[in-house]
Amino acid sequence: MGQEELLWRVEQTLAEAGHELLNEAEYPIIDDKMPVLVVLAGRRAARLQWLLASLAGVTNIGDALLVISHSFYDEAVNELVKRIDYCRVLQLYFPYSVQLFPNRFPGVDLNRSRAAAFAAEGKQHWWWTTSFLFNHYSLIDPKLGLALFLQEDDYVAPDLLHMLKYAQRAFTYHPEAEVISLGRPVTEADYSLLTVAPWQPPFESGLAFNLTFFKKLKASASYFCQYNDASWSYSLLSAFSSWPRGYVDMIASMLPRVVSTREYASGREGAEKARGLFTKLFPTRVRVAYIATGDGRVSHPETVPRGAGGWEDARDRLLCLDPFLMTTEQPRNGTSPSQDRMLKLPGM
Repeated sequence: MGQEELLWRVEQTLAEAGHELLNEAEYPIIDDKMPVLVVLAGRRAARLQWLLASLAGVTNIGDALLVISHSFYDEAVNELVKRIDYCRVLQLYFPYSVQLFPNRFPGVDLNRSRAAAFAAEGKQHWWWTTSFLFNHYSLIDPKLGLALFLQEDDYVAPDLLHMLKYAQRAFTYHPEAEVISLGRPVTEADYSLLTVAPWQPPFESGLAFNLTFFKKLKASASYFCQYNDASWSYSLLSAFSSWPRGYVDMIASMLPRVVSTREYASGREGAEKARGLFTKLFPTRVRVAYIATGDGRVSHPETVPRGAGGWEDARDRLLCLDPFLMTTEQPRNGTSPSQDRMLKLPGM
């Protein structure tokens, strides 16, 4: 597929977002309080297929909207998505990927190596996807609707939505909490326990929040976008440091319902490890407790760690601050009009 056709396909997909969902006839939208599961997909199709298989086993998955946001256009992955028959699906394509701009920013240019471009892409992709959904997509209820974020190399438990509902109810009793995390490092733990503690990495797996929270996050976008780290999770920590309390409390599941397969040699091995962990699920009663030590409740990080780098390019920071309107350089001699073309997004 040529570069011009690739740009056109991505542009068309974004223009049609929200107007046509896969499987909408089989799973009509009844109300706008449905859970929204957002998958950030890149180039690891072999891992993505295991996540999609695990989602097929989630109880009441037909009530959810599955959003798959791609940073890489691949027909084999599209075919994989088209085979999903267990819920309604919305596909998005990150319009500023390295694939779409292989010879200029935000891809590779004279001032930017391939490694740097790919490192920055993950943070840009997460921020753009989050901003697109909450700014432009009307099916996320402003008050109650949650978007739960997953990575392509995650694997989820069958009671994912079951525990998400319990975690939402916990907000009533713990209004100081603002986000949910259903993932943590693999460990055996009480399957019926939710905890309240300050959010910090590695609790980005299975992170969920609503529009009210996103508006607060958007107001502190400068702390997210100026933080010199290509990790979106540590950049979130930087943003939270600017909030009145200096941190954000989360409701988290003690037994993870989202497990990353990244540390395993294959998606199959990671899936088998996760299934071994998911032996006791679907609690009928859930307890909520504060995490405490001998000195009292677990405290939040006093300072934000120094950024690990990978975000030195000022153009990355500018694009992050305005993810729907990228300022481009003038085309150089020999650059075709199609190479300098920018995508039109909803709301522009």
